[in-house]
Amino acid sequence: MPKEIKKITKVKTPAVKKAVVKKDIKKVEVKAVSKVIETPKVEVSHTKIAKYFNKDLMISPRKLRLLADNIRKLSPVDALARLKFTNTKSARIMIKALQNVIADAKNNFNLDTNTLKFDLLKVDEGLKMKRMDKAHGSRFARGLIQKRHSRLIIHVKGNQK
Repeated sequence: MPKEIKKITKVKTPAVKKAVVKKDIKKVEVKAVSKVIETPKVEVSHTKIAKYFNKDLMISPRKLRLLADNIRKLSPVDALARLKFTNTKSARIMIKALQNVIADAKNNFNLDTNTLKFDLLKVDEGLKMKRMDKAHGSRFARGLIQKRHSRLIIHVKGNQK
């Protein structure tokens, strides 16, 4: 028996437009009400950054990093007070650097010293001076003595007065 195949087609119905009946419309006066919302004035304190950079300090980076890691979490003013009681060469170098950057922030950028924080405190390796020492002979890195230097970068940020 042959099977009959039926085709189903969709019949599109024409769209019916609805007629809109006009009614008597009364004009209503609309007054625009403008409401001014006052926002409270908030003093915006601008943060600025004072920078210190010295690329040729005659101390090894390791000795300076040991000290820098301890004072990084403090504020620069507190770190300066703590460093004055530390009797090392790295502390004396760091005291001069911190005094310099705090004075720069205070006088040149008008920053409040109570709001100062370390943004960056970084100790990198600088130049190396190498010299031969025949007393070591062929051992100990072929008699080379390296004098290491440090590079110190301090960024301090705070709010303006």
